[in-house]
Formats: sequence, C-alpha cells, structure tokens
Amino acid sequence: MTKPTFSLLTGDSGPVQAGPESGVVRIPLRGHSTKTIKKKEAVNPGTLVAGHPGPSVGDAHSPVRGVVTDINDFEIVITSGTPRPTPGRPAEPGAPDVEPVSLDGLSRDDLKKALKGLGVSPSAFLKAPTLIVNGLNPEPGTGVAEVLLAQCKATLEKGLSVAQRLVEPATVLLAVPAGSSATLAACTAKPVAPVYPNSLDPLVVKALTGKESMGGVTVVSVMDLYGLGRVAETGLPLTETVLTVGGKALVVKVGTPLADVLELAGIAPAPGDRVVAGGPLRGQAVAALDRGVAKGDYALTVVPEAAFPPVTDKACINCGECALVCPSRILPGFVSRFVEFKMFDKAKDYHIEACMECGLCGYVCTARRPLLQFIRLGKQTLELQASALTACRLQGE
Repeated sequence: MTKPTFSLLTGDSGPVQAGPESGVVRIPLRGHSTKTIKKKEAVNPGTLVAGHPGPSVGDAHSPVRGVVTDINDFEIVITSGTPRPTPGRPAEPGAPDVEPVSLDGLSRDDLKKALKGLGVSPSAFLKAPTLIVNGLNPEPGTGVAEVLLAQCKATLEKGLSVAQRLVEPATVLLAVPAGSSATLAACTAKPVAPVYPNSLDPLVVKALTGKESMGGVTVVSVMDLYGLGRVAETGLPLTETVLTVGGKALVVKVGTPLADVLELAGIAPAPGDRVVAGGPLRGQAVAALDRGVAKGDYALTVVPEAAFPPVTDKACINCGECALVCPSRILPGFVSRFVEFKMFDKAKDYHIEACMECGLCGYVCTARRPLLQFIRLGKQTLELQASALTACRLQGE
C-alpha cells in the first residue's frame, strides 16, 4: 500500500464568527469531582461550577447567565437566561458577578494557581530551556491554527507573554507551515512541511531541533496560547474555544450542544453519518448531538456513512501496513492485540507509550481494526494501574 499523504493546509476559513447562543448548555466534566453549585442555583458567566482535584487541570465555569437544571458525574446542565419569578413569591437572588483577576506581578507558582482557578490547565506549560509554539493545524481538514495565526495575533502574543513566565525559556520557536508568513513577537519562525503527521508535537520537535526526545522542550499549540491570551486580556475564566466546522471558524461557548454548532454551520448529518469531535484521524465520534462542546475541542467533522469501510472486530492478518506508516516506528498491530487480550505489560514492553496517536495505523489497516482505540485504552489502563499502585504504596507507608 502507498503511504497516504494528507495536507495540513485548508486555506482561508473566513473571519472568526461568534458561535450559537443556546438555550441550554451542557458543561462536560472530565474528572471535575468537586461540584461548587447545586441544582436550581443561579449562575453568571464565569461562575465556578466544578473544581478539579489535580493541580494541573483547570476548573470548570459557567459560560452563560442562567440556572442549573441538572448535575451528574459527566456534565452540568444550565438553562440560560434570566429566570422568571414565580407569581406570589419573591425573585430568587442572582449569582454574584465574577470579578476579573489580574495576572500581572504574580510569581510562577501563584500564576499557575491563578490560571487553574481561571479554567486554564497549567500542565501544558512546563519549565524548559526551549519553548516551541506549534502553529500547524492539528489534523487534515482542521484549519484552526491557520485562523488563529491570521486573525488573533494580538491575543496569541498576550498568551505567549504569560507562557514565557511559566516556561522560562532561553529560546522560543514558532513552527509554521512551509511558505507561511505567520509570525509572533519574540518567536523565531521555523518552517515545517505541512503534511500530516508533521503537526504532532514529537515530530515538530524533531523538525525544529533535530532531537528525537521531548526532554528540555515544551511544546504548546496556538489553541493553548489563545485560551491563555483570552484569560490574560479579560481577567475572567476561560469559557470558550475556537473550532472549525464546515469551512467556518467559530468562537463557541463551552457546553454549547453540538447540534446547535452544526446548525449554525449549515450542516445536517444524515442517518448513518458520524459526527467527530476533532479531525478525521484523531477525533472521537460522539454518541449524541446534545453533548456539549468541550474546552479542548478544535474542530467538528462529519464523516459520511459511505466515506470509509466500517470498523470491524476481525483478527489481525499480519499484513504489516500499520508498521510501515507508524511515525513512532513501533508495531501497532502487536500492541493493539496485547491490549485486546488484556496483556498490558506486554503492550508496555512493545513501547505503547511511544505511540503518538496519529491514527494512520487504523486508516491503513486492511482488516479495519480499531487500532488507535485499542492503544488509547491500553494507555489509560496502564495509567490507572500505576495510579492504583502508587496509592497502595502511600497507604502502606
């Protein structure tokens, strides 16, 4: 099989537009176990609704003014708008307005705490001698990086100034598609061939530094910088994301139902089509269109039913196509089989952690096996096992 070639250039997506205003928002909870509100409570834009116990994951906030109508382990549902008072009863008190937080003059540790409280995950900004801003689109068919570099430069540069305070780099590089004139202040632009999977962070590091190790290098995407810049500009919690869908670039509030986003973009999925959060190679199919947009979403992709052969549960036929396209030079077929049969230690021996999750193996798989999904499951399982082992050791001490 000829190695597939996917361009990372999409062209002009037009001006960034405001996303839809939805009557109900569903804020996804991803480990945010500390709920700070209750049902029927009023909230304002920026009201803290859930905290994350980890120090490196940003907290969750309401993007709208409204009332909490449901809370569960997976999402917080808010009906937007000002609630009408019940006849004969006094109006419920509204939520307090959110006060802006200044990031100026904070030490590095205090800055990380402030960003977590504002909904930004500090884990992306590790201290390192070299900071690389990844300015390539994450996947084929997703134009968010092009749009942000072309139209949101001031916000990106504001975010970059904060990122430099966190990373404290001696060198700052900007990876751009070869032929692009995009620049950011305080960055040295370096061209990268705009062909997937060159946009993956390890390959960007290899292209810009020649190193096959991420040691001493912190890579942040322009999407990360945009979120950081918005917080720095407003002093308010991050409650939005920029994503591309149907040739449009939209600033969408976190929790906006995917159905509303697709409707604004003029897309009506047909029965059998798949709606994917992300791009066609690394994205994840969504189970229902009332699912809310997550903070890290950068694209919505609709895959027509007949576009690809369906994924199967057939056995691997040992054709080796997945190994030929793997940029990590591992054996995805073997790794996926070890995970399939719960041989997780064996998957680790075959370097599952080196997988970049590019999705090329699944794309070329002759048997149409869900290789990327198996590998993601294996990584998650190994992480949970390591966490449980650490907890047991701490209890033993």
